[in-house]
Amino acid sequence: MFSWLKRRNEPETESGPLPPVAIFHHIAKTGGTSLRKVVQANYKGKALLELYGPGRGSAAWYDAHYNALSHRRKAAIRCIAAHSAHFIIPIIDRPFQVFTLLRDPVERVISLYYFTRILAKSGAGRGAEIGQELERLGWGLEDIYVNIGRKGGGSDAQRKLFAPFFNGQSRAILKPHADVSTALIVQGVPEDVTPLQALLEDIVQRHYVVGVTEAYEDSVRHFARVFGWRRVFFQQKNKTKKRPRLHDLPDDLPALIRSYNELDIALHRRARKELARRAAG
Repeated sequence: MFSWLKRRNEPETESGPLPPVAIFHHIAKTGGTSLRKVVQANYKGKALLELYGPGRGSAAWYDAHYNALSHRRKAAIRCIAAHSAHFIIPIIDRPFQVFTLLRDPVERVISLYYFTRILAKSGAGRGAEIGQELERLGWGLEDIYVNIGRKGGGSDAQRKLFAPFFNGQSRAILKPHADVSTALIVQGVPEDVTPLQALLEDIVQRHYVVGVTEAYEDSVRHFARVFGWRRVFFQQKNKTKKRPRLHDLPDDLPALIRSYNELDIALHRRARKELARRAAG
């Protein structure tokens, strides 16, 4: 069982300190939509604060929103969930633990690419912007790495737009703690990236309970043990349709993706090993 992280100057109710909060950091294209259903089943009514939506990926937004809540509303919260929920880490004034799913980086990148192409036709938001820019440029998945990565090209706006294809899961976790808007667009882990890698490992170790998409059922069971969930079920939601599998891709593309996602590969590998150890134990 993980220990809840303690915060200084914790607010109190009439009966004592406010109870701890589970924070669901829903990283895109990792199976988080399926996990969200489990979260909703275990936190009913005001116990769950969902903050999905555009324009919420900043500590300033979370500071303003959370501190505008009444003391009674804060006291009712048992879980906060959103793609950007981890931005509340520097702000929240009570014990908390973050949980998330990580996915094999190659599979996630492929899913993300084809999902943005679908959104380009009928969606909105960042994913649709990526898909529309891909269509405008006439780029395939490999072209992102050749033009933005290998050639170091693209405008600042394009580098920010396509950044999720470069160590996107590590980038997501680091965002509240470091400026990674155009960082980590590199092959391998060069010396100037190692401080960010060290920061990433520290954040995950101190704040996160991690599952992996490839062992989804074991991950949900692990979360249930940590957070005391009573309702556990396994349903797959929001799967990207009409996307090829690895064996359908050009032989050199998976290796190219891996070379630009080595932080994510290391992060995912450690999470999978730790989950397997806990499942065996």
